[in-house]
Formats: sequence, structure tokens, C-alpha cells
Amino acid sequence: MTRVGTTGTMRFMNWSFRSVGFRWVLPVLVVLGWGVLAQAASGDQPGSVVARGFTTADKGVVEGSLVATKADNSGAVELATPERAGRLAGVVIMSPLLGLSSGAGAQVQVTLSGTAPALVSDINGAIKAGDKITASPIEGVGMLATDDAQIVGTAGLAFDTNVAKAVSVTDKAGKRQTVHVGTVPLAVGVSYYVAPTNQFLPPFLQSLANSISGRPVSGARILLSGVVLLLAFGVVFALIYTAVRAGIVSLGRNPLAAGAIQRGLVNVGITVLLVIVLTLLGVYLILVY
Repeated sequence: MTRVGTTGTMRFMNWSFRSVGFRWVLPVLVVLGWGVLAQAASGDQPGSVVARGFTTADKGVVEGSLVATKADNSGAVELATPERAGRLAGVVIMSPLLGLSSGAGAQVQVTLSGTAPALVSDINGAIKAGDKITASPIEGVGMLATDDAQIVGTAGLAFDTNVAKAVSVTDKAGKRQTVHVGTVPLAVGVSYYVAPTNQFLPPFLQSLANSISGRPVSGARILLSGVVLLLAFGVVFALIYTAVRAGIVSLGRNPLAAGAIQRGLVNVGITVLLVIVLTLLGVYLILVY
């Protein structure tokens, strides 16, 4: 009876790995790795987004369309226009990596965030990489945002009019003009865009105010809110400074008054807390209403 010891087993495993592993496993891993790198380098990942399903009765909705939620139904979408820009939802995509569906009615998948091809036109000027895209007068088609507006996202590449389709449209003045319609990769992210020429406030303040109110906020309201906050800060500082200074003076004159001084500081603390709460409530009302 032949026994195979530990040493023999290890030799067998080493031989198997050298003869099989290096011969087949390593080339397979190299091929797989090369494929992953090539896919990442190509940037062609149409399904690399997570989308949400919406119902729609709009027959013109196609892949790449900009859509907005309906005014009377947040679970349904329609083609986006400048008048509906305040309800922009995202971009229609046919093959998302993960599609969430409500299971009711005719469904379209809408990219709420991520990268997706979007229909755009040069009706408001040439689109370059990094430009902001908003709804255009052509239903479901985006355009360059040149003024304050709700945007659907940021263009990842320049819009090449040489490969786009030329269409004839009528402007507000009733004149016919030819524009180009095509697709660009869009980093989808609905937000409020403040044009550089109108941006007299720091962008983070505008974004913060918009986030608090849930809609675009005018600069006047933001400035008024800032004034209210500064006044409240002044009142709070004055209350605290006066209370602490009076307490120190009183304690120096009469060490036995420590209990009364503590009660006074507690009252001041409650007053300061009420001032802060009322101020924050006032600022919220200013921004929202």
C-alpha cells in the first residue's frame, strides 16, 4: 500500500498550478482584465445608470428625451419645455443598469442621476463640454442654458452639428430658422443654474437656499435672510455679553449672590435659544414663501 505524504501532496499541487494555472488561468485573467480596461476606456456604458419608472401618455417620448413630471401627478412625466422646466425630472433611457418600476401603466425609465445620452439642439447657441443644459422650445430637447434656469445636467462632450439632424422651427417672433438636433452624453443632475452674469451671490449660498426651499430662490430673499441672521447674531451676542459681564460684576461685589446670578444666566440662555429658533423659522418662511 503506497502512502502519499504531505510532501508528495504539496509537490502534486505545485505541479498542477504550474502546469495548469500558468498555462490557462493566467491568460484568461489577462484577457478578462484587458476587456474591463477597454470597456472603461471606451466610456460607452449606456446601462451604467439607475433609473426610475414613470407613467406617460405622451407618444413623443423617446430615448434621450428630456421629461418633466406632470403638474397634477408626480408619478407621470411629459416632454419638457421651458414652461415645465421647474418640474424637470431627467432623461429617458431604454437600458438602465437598474430600473425601478411602479408597476402601473405605460412605463418609461428616467435617469435621475448618472450619465445618459440626451437630445439637444443649438437653438440657443453652440454646446461645449461642461455647458449646462435646460429645456428648449422644442419639446423633449435640451439647449444651452445662458440665463438663470432649472437645468437637467451638464454636457460631457461638445455637440457636433456636423453629424446632427437639421430641422426647421418657428421662433417666438414667427420666423423660421434651421437648428440642429442630436445627442450628447449628459451628466444628469437636476438643479437650479445661476448664470455667471447674474451671480452676485456665492454659488454655495444660492444652492443652499434652493435646497432649503425646494425651488429657485431670488437673490433679494437670500439677502433679506442674511440681514435677519446678522441682526439675530447681534442680539444674541449682546444678550450673552451683557449677562456675563453683569454676572461677573455682581459676583465681585457680592459673592453670596452666586445663586441669583446662575438663575439669571439660565434665563438669558432660554431667551437666546428662543431668539435662535424664531430667527431660523423666520428665515425659512422668507425663503419658502
